[in-house]
Amino acid sequence: MLPNRDTIKAKLREYEDARDRVINTGIRLNRLSKSVIYSVIRNDWEAAGKYLNDMKRELESLMNLIRQYPFYYDKAAVSFQEYAEAYIMYKFNKDGKIPTIEEVGVDELAYLNGLMEFTGELSRKATEELIKDNLDYAIKAKETMEDIYLDMLYMEFRDFEMRKKVDYVANNINWLNEKIFYKTLNRGKQGN
Repeated sequence: MLPNRDTIKAKLREYEDARDRVINTGIRLNRLSKSVIYSVIRNDWEAAGKYLNDMKRELESLMNLIRQYPFYYDKAAVSFQEYAEAYIMYKFNKDGKIPTIEEVGVDELAYLNGLMEFTGELSRKATEELIKDNLDYAIKAKETMEDIYLDMLYMEFRDFEMRKKVDYVANNINWLNEKIFYKTLNRGKQGN
């Protein structure tokens, strides 16, 4: 008989339970991050603030689990990124600037991944603002995305997935440039 088999079995159950808690907390965090972003796009700041507070609580729970079980970081990485994306989206639209990594409170990879993903949501918000004839917002968004792109090029990522995300940022800039072009073109036609 295996010595200490009951102890080993109990530890395995603990790890399995911790894994499930990491995954489930991550799922809740991901859902809340999407709710924050959707609320910001709609300018529903009351809902966005509520979801942001809920999201921060879930982040703290997830971070506590990862501190206790660091070998499950890979199960939480996307959730940390989603949190960063939503937090950056909220703060940019509320305060007009990109929050620092310290303000966001996640590790470097989660911050940078979230920052690059943020450009897609910023592009969506800029499109909504263009529909409302808010060209100034779209231009500020484009300039912010260009700054992010240049910063990401500076990082000289070796990781293929990170390099793909840099291309994603470039595509978001090009997509928004096209929308701005057509909006300004249509403005010119309306003036004639």
